[in-house]
Amino acid sequence: MLTDRLRRLNRYREIVTILGKYGYGFVIKDIGLSDLLSIKDRVRTGLSDENAQEMGTKIRDLLEELGPTFVKLGQLLSIRSDLLPIEILCQLEKLQDEVTSVPVNEIKEKIKAELGKPVDELFHSFNEECIGAASIGQVHEAVLHSGEKVMVKVQRPGIRKTVYTDLEILKDLSGLMETRYDWAKDYHLTEMIEELSESVKNELDYLEEARNTELVQLQFDGNNSFRVPDIYWDYTTSNILTMERMDGIKLTDLGETNLSKEEKRNVADLLVEAFVTQIIREGFFHGDPHPGNLLYNHSKKQLALIDFGQIGRLSNEMRYDVTSLMIGLMNEDTDTVVKAMYDLTDVPSHVDDKKFYDDIARISKKYSHVPLGEMNFGMTINELFATAQEHRIRIPKDFLMLGKALITVEGIISEIDPSLNLLTLAKPYGEQLVRERYDPIKMGKRLFENTENLTETLFKLPGKIEDVVDKTAEGNLKVEISLSEIGEIFNKIDRISNQVSFSLTLLAFSIVVLGLIVGATFGTNSFMTSIHALEIGFTIAFLMFIWIIYSILKSGRF
Repeated sequence: MLTDRLRRLNRYREIVTILGKYGYGFVIKDIGLSDLLSIKDRVRTGLSDENAQEMGTKIRDLLEELGPTFVKLGQLLSIRSDLLPIEILCQLEKLQDEVTSVPVNEIKEKIKAELGKPVDELFHSFNEECIGAASIGQVHEAVLHSGEKVMVKVQRPGIRKTVYTDLEILKDLSGLMETRYDWAKDYHLTEMIEELSESVKNELDYLEEARNTELVQLQFDGNNSFRVPDIYWDYTTSNILTMERMDGIKLTDLGETNLSKEEKRNVADLLVEAFVTQIIREGFFHGDPHPGNLLYNHSKKQLALIDFGQIGRLSNEMRYDVTSLMIGLMNEDTDTVVKAMYDLTDVPSHVDDKKFYDDIARISKKYSHVPLGEMNFGMTINELFATAQEHRIRIPKDFLMLGKALITVEGIISEIDPSLNLLTLAKPYGEQLVRERYDPIKMGKRLFENTENLTETLFKLPGKIEDVVDKTAEGNLKVEISLSEIGEIFNKIDRISNQVSFSLTLLAFSIVVLGLIVGATFGTNSFMTSIHALEIGFTIAFLMFIWIIYSILKSGRF
């Protein structure tokens, strides 16, 4: 019965989604089926009367007017290809750079308050013209008295107070929306806002960005093909970040240069190598690799990476699973892709495993006849995310950030040379990863680590059991039961109750018989003995006993 209802509900959702796709959103609203649509489909359905790009522009303008916190909210949503249509995502991506700058006098006052000296004393020269304005800070060029060219990133005055207030408001609103709307609860809106809050607070601390920069610098230590700026700690605080100035041209401007096709191919190779190193080998990667943060120095043949305010982090397990996902996509291996998706995401217990597998297989087959060099990796990732969303599978923030980073890198490679392709460039690295994965020494190391973890778990098991027993004794043990388990639990309760009923019935029958025997043995002549009470009572008790036993056995739960 429940399975039939779920199947009917899924079919309802499918029909409603298709109606919205073809512009019949008004029908969906009129008959009250809007709740069956995902957020993404609701937005698309609502765009039937208005151009999607115009809607995206309005949303972008709204967020910019609301201020820095909401700009960051838009930036967070710009990686959610599982939630919003591509037309709106493209407009949200423009929130990265298009922010009005703060007057230079306020910036100079901020620097003086933070570093204790006027700008003229701190720097040999200071460019009053802002070269980049973001939602939290802006950047000015300067030269130290020692001659080093630097970039000074200054946090907007009063920004912390504004941001912290807005974050509290967003937290309150998300809680209210989760109580009011089912979709807000399904998409874990409160957790999404908490992730935003953590991300924004980290970006408000420029000391954190400086540490991130040095960590990435260590990843490429000794490799002259890459450059990450040095940090000048004497000119850096939580509100001021001073770093080495990187010379070079934006990667998207390479098409306007006279670089040879071979050198452009080399730049694309460097870009892929940089992100394979960060994502697969280090698990600490640039979360915002837009073209303004990637520069190429033609004379030194170096790729420079800057601006590490947004950083993605992958655990050892996630790096292993991401590698599996990439290998699975390259080899068109549905089993590997599905397993990697399950390991990388938060899969609820009610997911239809077969349906999800079939959907992933459909995506694999869609690209199975497309040559590797022509496959759009970004579109494939977007489809994987969208499929996961349809099954209410929750995708962690770092995995979403990784997907967005790879899509951005693919777009940059396409700008460098349309004939190049991310998967084609990444394939040699993928093959190397496969060889490393099945290297006997590395396999032995993983086996040892797994054995060590299992041993640690076994040692902790008695303590865990003791905690459960203590919580049970104190009445604090919480138990979660899925819907599929309820029927089995009720069956067990029925069996126990029937067994108790049988015991009580047998005991009662024995007492009745015993009472009749005692009464007949020691009783006197009376009305009861004259009507054969012993025989009648025994017969009634026996028939009742048989009827109860028959009922219990007939239920099949004994």
